[in-house]
Amino acid sequence: MRSRLASLALALLALGGCGTIGNALSTQSYDQRFTGEIFPIGGVHCTDQMPATLVTRAADLSVVFTPNDGALVLRGSMSREGQVLARLNTAPPSRPPYLLTLEGRIEKGVFSGVYQTPQCAWKVALYPAVAPPHHFVDPKNALGIPGN
Repeated sequence: MRSRLASLALALLALGGCGTIGNALSTQSYDQRFTGEIFPIGGVHCTDQMPATLVTRAADLSVVFTPNDGALVLRGSMSREGQVLARLNTAPPSRPPYLLTLEGRIEKGVFSGVYQTPQCAWKVALYPAVAPPHHFVDPKNALGIPGN
């Protein structure tokens, strides 16, 4: 009886783990990632440039845009011609909308457009992200600590 309960518990644990792994993998599948800096072009309280990332998925023509540190996530769509529109309403339900928008176009491998809040506007020019270089270390040195 005990071994049957143990087997059942292990099976349930394995199923739970598969679901978690599947969700993690599905959220990481994308076709293109664009990164760069966005620059203020008007408004108040927007004097500094900031980093931004745009991720696209061709399977469902969806996009995700994260300005600055990625705390805000604008979700949207793109057309087959490369037109992109993403929005996020940050206002609570009882307040008027406080809409953040990204509009632009992917052309010749580059995204260009405008990111806008009710107070500011930024020029967006993002380029395909370059993967970091691979550093290979001795398998005996798993932490990659340089030797003497």
